[in-house]
Amino acid sequence: MDPLDCSQQPPAKRQRLDITSTSSEGEPSRYPTPHTYELAPLSPPYPYNSNPPNPGALGFHTDPNSSWYNPPTQSWRPGPALDYHHNVSAWVSCNATNTIQYSYPAQPCRVSNGGGLNYQQPSVPLLIERTTTIGCLQDPTTLGAIILNPVIEQSELVCFGLVPDISGRCCCPKSFEGQSFSVDLNSSESFISKDSPAIRGRIDTEYGQMIQGLLDESTLELFVTCALEPLNTDQRAPHISAQSPCTLGITVYGPLELLEEIGSWFQEYDIFLQDPRVCHRDTKYCNPQRLSSEDPTSCPLVSSVVSHSTALINLHELVDWPDWLDVLSCEQQLEETPQPAALQAALHRHQKQALTFMIRRERGWTFGGTAPDIWEVLEHSTRTFFINRISETHQGNAPPQFHGGIIADPMGLGKTLTMIALIATDLGSMNIPQGMDEQDKPYVKATLIVIPQPLLGTWEQQLSEHVVHGALRYRRHHNKTRLMELQDFNDLDVVLTTYHTAAADWKTSKARGNHVLFDVRWRRIILDEAHVIRNGKSRMSRALCDLDAVSRWAVTGTPIQNTLGDLASLLKFIRAHPYNDTKRFEDDISRLWKSGEDEEAVKRLKRLSACLILRRSKGTINLPPRRDMKCPVDFNRAERALYDAIREQTITKLDEALLHDSEVSTSGVYVNFLQQIESMRLVCDLGLHYHTRHDQGSMQKTFDWASVAQQTFNSQREMGAIVCSQCHGTLELTDDFLDDSMSQDSPQFSRCLKFACAECSQNLSRSGHRLVCSHNPSCPVAPVSISNSQFEETSTQLRQRPTTSAVGLPSKVEALIADVKAQPPGVKSIVFSTWRLTLDAVEAGLNQASIPSVRFDGKVPQTQRQSVIDSFKKDPSISVILLTLSCGAVGLTLTEASRAYLMEPHWNPTIEEQALARIHRIGQKHEVTTIRFYIRDSFEERVMEVQESKKNLAGVLLSGHDGGQSDDSLGALQRLRSLL
Repeated sequence: MDPLDCSQQPPAKRQRLDITSTSSEGEPSRYPTPHTYELAPLSPPYPYNSNPPNPGALGFHTDPNSSWYNPPTQSWRPGPALDYHHNVSAWVSCNATNTIQYSYPAQPCRVSNGGGLNYQQPSVPLLIERTTTIGCLQDPTTLGAIILNPVIEQSELVCFGLVPDISGRCCCPKSFEGQSFSVDLNSSESFISKDSPAIRGRIDTEYGQMIQGLLDESTLELFVTCALEPLNTDQRAPHISAQSPCTLGITVYGPLELLEEIGSWFQEYDIFLQDPRVCHRDTKYCNPQRLSSEDPTSCPLVSSVVSHSTALINLHELVDWPDWLDVLSCEQQLEETPQPAALQAALHRHQKQALTFMIRRERGWTFGGTAPDIWEVLEHSTRTFFINRISETHQGNAPPQFHGGIIADPMGLGKTLTMIALIATDLGSMNIPQGMDEQDKPYVKATLIVIPQPLLGTWEQQLSEHVVHGALRYRRHHNKTRLMELQDFNDLDVVLTTYHTAAADWKTSKARGNHVLFDVRWRRIILDEAHVIRNGKSRMSRALCDLDAVSRWAVTGTPIQNTLGDLASLLKFIRAHPYNDTKRFEDDISRLWKSGEDEEAVKRLKRLSACLILRRSKGTINLPPRRDMKCPVDFNRAERALYDAIREQTITKLDEALLHDSEVSTSGVYVNFLQQIESMRLVCDLGLHYHTRHDQGSMQKTFDWASVAQQTFNSQREMGAIVCSQCHGTLELTDDFLDDSMSQDSPQFSRCLKFACAECSQNLSRSGHRLVCSHNPSCPVAPVSISNSQFEETSTQLRQRPTTSAVGLPSKVEALIADVKAQPPGVKSIVFSTWRLTLDAVEAGLNQASIPSVRFDGKVPQTQRQSVIDSFKKDPSISVILLTLSCGAVGLTLTEASRAYLMEPHWNPTIEEQALARIHRIGQKHEVTTIRFYIRDSFEERVMEVQESKKNLAGVLLSGHDGGQSDDSLGALQRLRSLL
């Protein structure tokens, strides 16, 4: 008897069988994981042409009067529970003798007996590819089951992914710049265009060994594209070939059996395979670095991956601009000082060299030593001359002794640990410095460290982690923990205080004639984030300069932010004669810039820097590479219509206002214009979730100044420094981020943009005056806040918190979510935005995509902030942290993340760099990628153009407020109109 002939089985009664796919947990399974199909009679019998009673069930009919039920389309077919990644074409039929057949032309499958079957196949599971007879039910009235396991044969060709951003250079006509084209690899070192053999190129040698390994594996298929970068020159003619920088991308295909080997190969070279961008072969995409299980049948097709990703995100590498502060960089070779015994953290080479520089500077002027210094001694006959090597002038008297300097390494190079190492070199020493007489203030061996309030916890953590337990004793001098008596210093090595505390104590000292902080001579003073005192006329700067110490150190990654005067204030603090006098600095250096003697000014600045300033580029240490990308995003049609309507309305009203000559008539329009600028920028982030109180009638000329002063002030300070009309000091947004104090003094801001800082506002109030302008009548004035939480606010009123329902996610947020989802497991990311509203939209998108995240903005209480950071760092399930720039741009170390996103461009590129430095710093072990989103053909592109202008060295050094005012409303209006 034919083993597959079931004709001798008793005929089945008319019945309908239900075939249901279940997983081991009892829930409907998702194709193509193994399935158990349970076969059971249904009761009562259902009509011949009815649907299965359970939408998740898969049923079929049997008919004793026909051999196979026709047409096949009425046999059962897989429902949504199985039709997951693929268009499955499969069905099971049963003939009059209860023989089970399985048809699966789209996907080979192994089948085995799950019980209840007269299973007549060999014991090895049968591989079925088309229509296969499986066996017979032993008893049609009882349960039966077959188990189907979809499989991929190991010889099947799959796509392993894309090797991105391989650097090289290509010789091609200028007309090819900015284009991408297919190339063939001649070797691991060179390539040639498929279509134009004259176009050839070479690959950077660092990729040679990795590429050679791919070429040596004959079973691999490599598809290579070359993307040319535009040259930064217009000098050569259009048809002349030249070496252009380029990047190659290699999409790797091969047999599935190489899956593990391919994964290990790229892991060895720290390369993370990316999603394919082009469908060369419509095979399964099996990325060995992303498979969450050992079942490769869960892999999608390349075509579906490409169609999904290319529509959402398109990354372009940014040009690596040189840091103009490198003009201050020191090229002198420094020896490495041995690590202090009290320090348990291992110092890097550049930190040991910094220790050498600082110890040497704390010995005072070298007067002719081998190391560069400002002063040099010249013995002439019976006279001795002291020559200033900066200005080449001389004097007969020895300059006042000086100990200290400026540490200006960029963010991320471990300046805090470097300064702790300096303190650790003389712990416990009570040696009183030479030159102190009885009239000097009492000497204390402690180092006073002055820091912004938000960084107090960071310094305490660093001291605890990096110093041997019990070797160093520190204490806060802040709020309720202030030190009151001289004896309080006796057992301390470090005292931590804040800028505002020191300024307040100085004020008390002036009123009472004494204060413990100012009545002693410290072993040394260290100002962290020392650029806070760059306004030399401010109370804070004057207070810090009045502190007495043997050694004085200013630590900042940005010693010059606006003008050379910023550096002059730091030199005044460290008391480096003769440049503790800002007028002398102006005469010897700043004046040369203003008179056009640029070359001599740079020479003098470099000589001064070599003596007093230590700054090294980030290339000094071996940090993992950082790739800076920009991602243009296109509005959808509805978002574009909304944006264009706001823009056109703004231009029309603005042009009408500029027809008037009076500043008073334009000041109100300017305020409204700033709100419209904010509206356009918010539409770029929020899309159709944006709603504003100006929807019903924008740019009204009448409004209550007190109600809009804060938002106008926020917009102004985001665009640039605001100058106090009284003391001419500058207020920078970077300073505000470092200032989390609860000062009772409020700055004043007028509708015509006149500003008085908090200190000057208080002085005006005490003298019975108020901030006034030259207009008649005077413009209204209102108090404003510089707190972080206020900066995160917008004038926009949302009808509801952004959700993923109704209008869907904003286009920019869609692009972000797509990129986050594409990252390999274990990659942690930071998302930065200026506004909390944008983070609301991002958070909604992450929740929709089931991506766990935490959030840190100005609304998070101080007591909860560290726990938020710890959760992101330590919880492997949390892959994203959302940060406002005001909270995340300074003071945090987040090297657990290797990917950072900026949701919108910022007017000040320094703010962006401070934020990105949270992850690209000492302690980072992975390559870092930063992505800046912007909407194409929008105001955001104008903001990016302003950013580039601020990176110009001469522009920054030559710009200056010179005691003048910021733009009046008419001038500012004309300037901003040009951006539209």
